[in-house]
Amino acid sequence: MSAGDASCSANFTYTIDYSVSSFTYQFQDQSTAGSAIVSREWSFGDGSMSIRNNPEHQYLSEGTYVVSLEITCSDGTTDIKYDTLEVQKVLPPSCAAFFTWLNDSNTTVSFTDHSVSPGDTIVSWNWDFGDNTFSSQKNPSHTYSVAGSYIVSLSIYSTGGCSDIYYDTVLVGGSSPQCVASFTFKADSVSGNPNTIFFYDKSSAGSTIVKWRWNFADGDTSINQNPVHIFPYAGVYDVSLEIETQNGCKSSVHYPIQVGNPQKYNVWGRVYLGNLTTDKCIAYLYKEYKNGYIVPVDTVRLTSVSDTLGVYYFYQILEGVHKVKVLLPQTSNYYGDYAPTYFGDNLFWDKTNTLNLFQDIALANVQMAEINQTSGTNQISGALYYGTNALQKEGVQIMMLNASGQVYAYTYTDMQGHYVFDDVPSGTFYIYAELTGLYAIPGQVATTNFDTLGFVDIILTKTQAVTSIKDKAEESDNNCQIYPNPVQSVLYLQFRNPISSNAYFEVYNNLGVRLVQGRLSNVTISSVNVESLDPGIYFIRVFLESGQIIDNKRFIKKP
Repeated sequence: MSAGDASCSANFTYTIDYSVSSFTYQFQDQSTAGSAIVSREWSFGDGSMSIRNNPEHQYLSEGTYVVSLEITCSDGTTDIKYDTLEVQKVLPPSCAAFFTWLNDSNTTVSFTDHSVSPGDTIVSWNWDFGDNTFSSQKNPSHTYSVAGSYIVSLSIYSTGGCSDIYYDTVLVGGSSPQCVASFTFKADSVSGNPNTIFFYDKSSAGSTIVKWRWNFADGDTSINQNPVHIFPYAGVYDVSLEIETQNGCKSSVHYPIQVGNPQKYNVWGRVYLGNLTTDKCIAYLYKEYKNGYIVPVDTVRLTSVSDTLGVYYFYQILEGVHKVKVLLPQTSNYYGDYAPTYFGDNLFWDKTNTLNLFQDIALANVQMAEINQTSGTNQISGALYYGTNALQKEGVQIMMLNASGQVYAYTYTDMQGHYVFDDVPSGTFYIYAELTGLYAIPGQVATTNFDTLGFVDIILTKTQAVTSIKDKAEESDNNCQIYPNPVQSVLYLQFRNPISSNAYFEVYNNLGVRLVQGRLSNVTISSVNVESLDPGIYFIRVFLESGQIIDNKRFIKKP
């Protein structure tokens, strides 16, 4: 049959994924055929192609694009469908409703609007006071007929069509608090710097206020009563004030303030795996303020990159200095081959280049760091601490580099703040904790055959993540020794000090499958029967009832 026969009819529809941007299109094949469709070829009108059934495509700019889908059926017939797209920039919602409230008298409450809408103007306010009464004033005052607890909402609407709603629980009646934090602010109209803001303490208290603690949400703080602060750039900042009186009363308040007239820009780049572009990625955007203060801004999970040459895209972001980090999801064909990497080719946030987003930025490319991993017989493990206290923090990225500075492996802490590297070869390695905003100071470890190096701990401070390796004497106070190793039938655990609380053990294989488990209590030496295990390499973990790990050990089961 000739091309375009009715038995092989190409057709498609599309939707726009506004959660990413108005440039992100999801195409759905709606073709029909009397025989099986054996191939599809999409052309998106910007030089990009795809052979997927239902591709997602990321356009990089506004414009008119002719999209086509050509199908081939098993009987040899073909057909092609064309459609013209008008890709337009649609601004995402940017307003945020917020208010504070204060008891003026026993049942009268005054409400203050603190909503923000950068680049737009709020034109309507709709209050619901939670007692079937309403108001459209910007800053209303309301008298309740009965004391109690009320859920109050504020809905706003802007000239640009943005809407938002905010809820808060208002307590009416009862005794008045001994102190209430409050503040106002205004821009400096004299210096000519629109980012200079005067703050005025408006707190009330029954005794003298002796302390003020301001946090400007940009890395700076102040203890002055009425500070003047210069913000690094225009934007929206969640400023807070905490007060303390002479008799120990404390109160705090926070709300967003808009500084200057912030503009919005786009940034995109390609993610490379060697000479190839990635199939999928997750990209994180951070804003950098003062003194290494970093705040996460946005996350995009892109599946479209398999059709668009590895492009990540952040759309309509408030101006400022930013950093981009990219990692591969488990659904990527290259997952496990490349480590999370920042813009450029850096593994650590403080080494990467910044993106000065005061105009649209294109080709902010990321060259992913390749993992150079080989198998071995050693294990390295540790946990997070804040000072001397164990920290239960899940998902902290732990990096392991070899002596040449190449990535050997990376992992994440579990719910108890612990991490483990298995099957580590002999050699010298460096262990880092990579938390965006904290400076990573590595610890050097050396492994030989069948080493189990526990207590390679990460000590977190306000500015640093320091890897600390305890010496053998320190380890022996807390962990246990195992023997014989290799073992044939019975493995013994010997503790330096008797276990003072209920503890448990579990034996698992290289795949993390638990094979043997049991309970320990108030013992110095305990035995574990491993006769049923097949010959091979195994791990035994000893932990308290609270979940705190006492030790991880590796052992070999002999035939």
